[in-house]
Amino acid sequence: QVITAEGSRSFGCSSLAERDRWMEELRRTAQPDKDNCERLELSLSLWVYEGRDLPARRRLRCHLQLDGAVFARTSAKPSGADGQLFWGELFQLAALPPAQALTVALCRDDHPGHPLAAVTIPLSELAAARQPLERWYPLSCAGGDRAPALRLRGRYRQVKVLPIVRYKELAEFITFHYRELCGRLEPAIAARHKEELAGALVRVLQSTGKAK
Repeated sequence: QVITAEGSRSFGCSSLAERDRWMEELRRTAQPDKDNCERLELSLSLWVYEGRDLPARRRLRCHLQLDGAVFARTSAKPSGADGQLFWGELFQLAALPPAQALTVALCRDDHPGHPLAAVTIPLSELAAARQPLERWYPLSCAGGDRAPALRLRGRYRQVKVLPIVRYKELAEFITFHYRELCGRLEPAIAARHKEELAGALVRVLQSTGKAK
């Protein structure tokens, strides 16, 4: 969805890779000198797992808001007679504007503009955790005898990025010594960090022409 002063338009993509490519091209069109500027990149990774004690037999969805602005929505699914509902959806939101709080609002599919309940989480809380923070979050009252809750797992990251010229020596070192670097790091880092490291190394090698 592209929002301008004249209104908004939605575009469909055939894959996540195509969507990400279009979004990156739009960002570079808006800020062509981005790689030469020092900047702070903000991103949010959020799993919306499930809900309990929700309004029964309703088609419900969650809206993800940053400081009141909607950035993503889950699919709409019917809750069970016991108020249980499973989404299991992951949202990777990158290049975010500065914000203070994440709000996850529970909405009926036929009345999306009137949330039934919500929980607000300070982004500083998600940023302070060294690992993605997972817990049951109680929602504001949505009726019923028991307080409804959502199980969420989130991580908010603030990464300071220097002008690209400052990374020249690092890129050269990785290009010519990546095998030795991987051999030394592999036994020293936790398994959960290896995928992230591998992705970063591949991106560096692609940028220097060492990998396709």
